[in-house]
Formats: sequence, structure tokens, C-alpha cells
Amino acid sequence: MNDFIIESKNLTKKYEDQIAVNNVNIHVRSGKIYGLLGRNGAGKTTILKMILGLTNVTSGEISVFGQRLQGNQRSIYPRIGSMIESPGFYPNLTGTENLQIFAKLRGTPKPNVVQSALEVVGLPYRDKKLFSNYSLGMKQRLGIANAIMHDPELLILDEPTNGLDPIGIAEVRDFIKDLSVKKQKTIIISSHILSEIALLADDIGIIHNGVLLEESSYAELEKKNSKYILLRVSSASKAICILEQQFGISNFAIDDDHTIRLYGLEHRMVDINKALMMNDIGVMEVQACNESLEDYFKKITGGEGIA
Repeated sequence: MNDFIIESKNLTKKYEDQIAVNNVNIHVRSGKIYGLLGRNGAGKTTILKMILGLTNVTSGEISVFGQRLQGNQRSIYPRIGSMIESPGFYPNLTGTENLQIFAKLRGTPKPNVVQSALEVVGLPYRDKKLFSNYSLGMKQRLGIANAIMHDPELLILDEPTNGLDPIGIAEVRDFIKDLSVKKQKTIIISSHILSEIALLADDIGIIHNGVLLEESSYAELEKKNSKYILLRVSSASKAICILEQQFGISNFAIDDDHTIRLYGLEHRMVDINKALMMNDIGVMEVQACNESLEDYFKKITGGEGIA
């Protein structure tokens, strides 16, 4: 049996002639945080809604907890907590009163579930402040408190830090991390903010225009953050011949007739520059560079950046 809490096979969603999600295969590991990363409109929320049954699947399959979702919703959904888009609470009630209503509707049997959930997200119990007077950060926290109130095994959070100030983002990030590390929750979180996913996720799926471009652990993606030497020369092909012969260099990329990137080098730039000039190859630029994760994301998404 595999270790995936969520697994999809060729998951597809079409709206008339528009394909919102195109043959997506995701794999969410048990006890890990999975970051679904993509620009606004990439298809992130649609994928989460299909997992939760909030929108119909056009084609493909979803398995949750090792069971096919279709036909097993009644046994699967009580084990999931979620916050999709803006949490829907009663504005004229307090946070505690809102959660008490949701606890009754859900039939949550354990005592003190409301107080415990509020403590986890750092909100006061029996506070008199109405939901309508909550800050955006407090509203997001209450939404997560509602999602975890029945102690689910799996949490699905759609853009939980969206619109928060830097302090609010850090606070939400910290208790999401705690839910994974201390309470062993499996969490799938969507975001368009690269820096937040990088700080949270164990595994990352990059989605663009409804297509999952890449899925791997964050540790593997970090290896894309490569140091290299950038060379601009009179002839890239001639320069590579010299570098192969004199230095045994084989890990390189030729961008165009004049631009080369040399990876994994221990040779000094001054030695490379001297060898090229001694062989009558004009050197216009030699520069040590670092290809960041953001550069990599831009490259695989066709040059479009992610915040």
C-alpha cells in the first residue's frame, strides 16, 4: 500500500470548451505539507474543490485515504477539514458563537472542541467581538479553527495567507507548520506566493494553465537553485571545445551563439578567462551567477513570474 493520502489520476475539469484542469496527477504524502503553487487562475482552487466534491469531476479519478472518492464520500469527508475561499460565518455573532453553531451542525461529539480549536489558532474563547469586526487575519484564523475543530486527519487550505499583512502571514504559517509537525496532520495548501510555499511545504506541485508542470519534494527543487558561471564570448562552440579539452568541463548549457552557462565548477574564473583569450576567443563577460527557484519557476512557466 502506498503512503499517499491524496492521489489523482488524469484529473480533468472542463467548463464548456474551456479546460480549467488538464490531466493532473498529484500525490500528497501522509503527514506532510503539500504546496500547490501557481498563479491566480492556474487551476489550484478547482483541484481542491474537486477533491472536496464542491465541483464535479469531468474525467479522471481521485483517491483519498487509499479509497476511491466516488462512492465513498460518507466515510472520507468526516476525516477532512477544509477552508476554501472566504470562510462563511455569521457577521452578527462572535467567533465562539459561530464555531458553536458549526460544531452542532457537524455533530462534533467531544466537549470543549470550540475552545481547543480557538487555542490552536490563537483566538480568545468567549470573546465579545463580533465576526464583522474581525481583522482579515482573525477571519482566516477562525476559518482554520473551524476546519480543525473535529480533529481531521487531512486539512485542505486554499490561499490561507491571502491578503494578510507580513505579521499575519508569519503567524498563520507558524501554526500551519505546528499542525503538521506536532499534530501529524496531512495538509494540502494552495498559494500563488512562492516564498510562503518555500517556507511551508515538504512537497510542491507547480501548476500553470491547468497543467501540473512538475511535482517533487522541496529538497529536490532546491537543487534547481544552481550556482554557475555565465560566459559571453565571441564563439560559444569554439569556447566549449577549449573548455572540454583543457578543463574537462562537461556540465554546461549553451543559450545562444555567444552565451554559455558552466555548472558545478571548481575552476577559477580567471583561469577560464585566460585559457579562452590564449586561444583567440573574445571574452565579453565572465560572471558568477545563482539560478534561484524563482528563476526556475519563471523558466518552466514560460517566463511568467510567481510572486
